[in-house]
This record gives sequence, structure tokens and C-alpha cells, in this order.
Amino acid sequence: MTNPVRLEEQDGVVVVWLDRGANALNHEAIAALDGAMADLARERGSPALVLASSHPSVFCPGLDLKSLDGQPRDGIRAVMTAFNALLRRLATYPGAAVAAVAGHAIAGGCLLALACDRRVMARSGARIGLSEVNLGFPVPAGAVAMLLALYQTRAVEQLVLEGDGFGGERAFALGLVERLADNSAVLSDACRQARHLASRPAGAYAAAKAFLRHRLAHSMAERDDEEMERFLDLWFDPHTQDRIGALIASMRR
Repeated sequence: MTNPVRLEEQDGVVVVWLDRGANALNHEAIAALDGAMADLARERGSPALVLASSHPSVFCPGLDLKSLDGQPRDGIRAVMTAFNALLRRLATYPGAAVAAVAGHAIAGGCLLALACDRRVMARSGARIGLSEVNLGFPVPAGAVAMLLALYQTRAVEQLVLEGDGFGGERAFALGLVERLADNSAVLSDACRQARHLASRPAGAYAAAKAFLRHRLAHSMAERDDEEMERFLDLWFDPHTQDRIGALIASMRR
């Protein structure tokens, strides 16, 4: 089976490719991305990175619900614990991190993009949003803490409570993305933005980012610990399970 994550050097930027189909996040994909991030920080001094997708129309749709179907409570807890840890690692990565959102970034995929320092999004043909509430469970508490720390409260409320998602122009107006580009130019623009951020002295950039996000990882982990059982209660609510089952059935048709 191919690795779900692939690294590629592009003029001083490491492109971290989500590289397996539509990039739904199962336990293997989460572990591979987390491992890649850890290696970049530990072995290479946290170089500037661009998070991108090799799929032509999907950045990342979030959790792989098909692989989670029928998992017991402990199994879902393990996947959510791993995903929440990945989100903390990305949000506090010492180097520049830019998301190249050329396709749909939904649920967990949206959170990965929003954990980066900057986002370049396709002007048309892509949506970004958090659909969790539509299925009956909330956006994880630690992720909400991250969003409230990094984005305007009204934009976060629309993301978390409405579950509709936004096209590029609306996402730009809400301050969720910094740049819009034609689909074919999203990656090159994201790499250009990453190089621009990385032109600052690396130590100063890392320290400034740490100052800005002081205690963020701690508060995210604390909120996830406090609310994990409530999250799981809602995940396993019969009505939620019916909605998840109906969505999985529609995927398999």
C-alpha cells in the first residue's frame, strides 16, 4: 500500500503532499502526516512547508468514515486522540506552514488548512468548511479553542454552527484564507508565500510564532481531554449513527 504522505522539495520549500486518493483521514494517514511533521521539525530544523493535495478536486474531506464504521468507542477515541495531536503539532510547527487549498477542504481537512499559518485557496471550484454538526457531533473542543485563538469569533461561529462551508470569495471575506488564485496557480502561490515567510531569520520566526501561540497546544489538549467523552457520546448517539450510516451508504453507491 502506498504511503498516504509524500514530501517534495520545491525551491527551498517542502511540499507535504496528501497523496492517497481523496485523502480521507484514517489512522494510517493521520500517523503518516504526524510523523512527517515530526521528522521535519526534528531532523531538518522545521523548514517552510506547503500542505497540498495530489487529488485534482479534493484537498481533504476529513475523517475516513468508512474505515471508522463499526469501530467501538475505544477505537474512535484512539483516532480522535491521534487527529487532535496532529492538529496541535501543525498549529505549533516552528517554521512557516502554508495550505494550498485547490480542492474541497471539509471537516478535518478544513481544520488542517486552518491550523497552518496562511492559506491560498482556489477562487472557484473548492469549498472550505466544518460539516460535523450536520451529522450530529461537534467540532472537537481543542480545535474550537484553536479557531477562536486564530480567527474572528463570528467567522468561527459560522464555520462551527452552520456546517455549510464557503467558496473562495466568501472564505476570503471572512478572513479564513489570505489569498485566492486560479486552481492551476494555487500551489505556486502557496510556495511563494511560504518562501516569503521563510525569508525571515528562522529563529526569530519560530520565537515570534511561539509568542503568538503561547499555551495554545496546552489549551487545545486540555479542552480535548475535558470534552472527549461528551464528543464520543454524541458520536455514538443512535441518530448520529443513522446519519453517518446514510452518508457512508451514499458513498458506496
